[in-house]
Amino acid sequence: MRTSSVVHVEKGPIGRTLLHFAIPVLISQLLQELYNVADCMVVGHFGGQYALAATGISGMLLSVLINFFIGFSSGISVITSRLFGSYNFSKLKSTLTAVFRLVIIVGILMNLMGYILSGLILDLLHSPAEVRPYALSYLHICIFGLTAQIIYNVGTAVLRSLGNTRTPMLFFLLSGICNIILDIILVIGLGMGIAGAALGTLFSQWLLAAMILRYLMALDPAYSLTLRGDRLPLKELLLILKDGIPAGLQAVFMSISSMLVQITINRFGPDAMAGMTVYAKIEGCLYLPSFAYGIALTGFVGQNLGAGRYDRIRQSVRLSLVTMTLLIIPLSLVLLAASPVILRIFTNDPGILYNAHEAVLFTFPVYVIYSLNQIWLGAIKGMGNNFYPMVCTLLCYSLFRVVWCQTMTAFYSSMRIVYLSYDISFFLMLFMLLPMYFHMVRHLQQSLQTQGE
Repeated sequence: MRTSSVVHVEKGPIGRTLLHFAIPVLISQLLQELYNVADCMVVGHFGGQYALAATGISGMLLSVLINFFIGFSSGISVITSRLFGSYNFSKLKSTLTAVFRLVIIVGILMNLMGYILSGLILDLLHSPAEVRPYALSYLHICIFGLTAQIIYNVGTAVLRSLGNTRTPMLFFLLSGICNIILDIILVIGLGMGIAGAALGTLFSQWLLAAMILRYLMALDPAYSLTLRGDRLPLKELLLILKDGIPAGLQAVFMSISSMLVQITINRFGPDAMAGMTVYAKIEGCLYLPSFAYGIALTGFVGQNLGAGRYDRIRQSVRLSLVTMTLLIIPLSLVLLAASPVILRIFTNDPGILYNAHEAVLFTFPVYVIYSLNQIWLGAIKGMGNNFYPMVCTLLCYSLFRVVWCQTMTAFYSSMRIVYLSYDISFFLMLFMLLPMYFHMVRHLQQSLQTQGE
């Protein structure tokens, strides 16, 4: 077995093991932000206002498709982490084979459908006429990177479940460097504009997918990926879908709600659209650490659940909550104070800067609540419940935000209504997650007591 490539996190000091597991995920997410920031900076300064707005609305459309598989992969990682923690390698191998066959086929179908329907979807989102050509050009190229993104995200989730968070980080670093170099060559050097940025992204995504596939196939033969294995029985495939689909829908609900809220944002014009695009780049400094700890905790809890180490689950959650609080509160205050300077990295347009700064002022003071929610979500999913997080996301982050924006802007036409929808939804999610987490922990304690009798 390649002991250097996998980690059994049900062993060793909890704090150090959790950090060893989480930090590479955090770095990977920060690299992801750097990847996106590079595109945004190049397009913002060399592509113009409409191109910057187009990358924002196009990225939102693409995220609806890819986020399903990001969520789906987190559900799969719960299964693979339990199998790995219980040393059931033969079933782990057959599960990997079934999952990757499925996602490759579905990814190819999504490429074709996305290309055909992208123009129609832009129209449904009421994309402004001046932005639409740029967005369509970007989408028609980037849509063919969907399969690559699916392969990478599922492969990364699998490696996380095996305790390996370092390798995906290194692969993403190489891909990110490649993307930045291609941006400089294609957009600045050759003057290809938004199409050049899209081509650079496409090539980098396929490079990343190739590296992750090759690595999975080179793991220990007991559980390495092979696409030529026997078919998984239908019953077990349905169990995989049972865990994966709710987690995927959770991510889709987030993306769809963002698209529907985007309709409200679009009504305030290109400055508001581009402002939210720029805001998302600085928000990533808070969102990505929060998201990273949540997904790292899912794998950590899953392995310990498979190994029957229920005591380590509560301790890991407490440590994660303390870590996020100590990180996010100071970081949000620093970013809040420095935002007038940081935002100018992306654009000098006064209208865009005003909208982006307003978003920062309204959301950053309460962002720690979102971060804590990610810990609760990660723990609940790691303990095997993907359905309840899906319901919470649907109610709090999807339905509430959409209804709030559509209703309140009829009385007060301001982007501040949009910003408040995020703040209120954070607290609603918190009130829904806490009771379920403590209920599941009590159930695990009762199981442990029953086993000891």
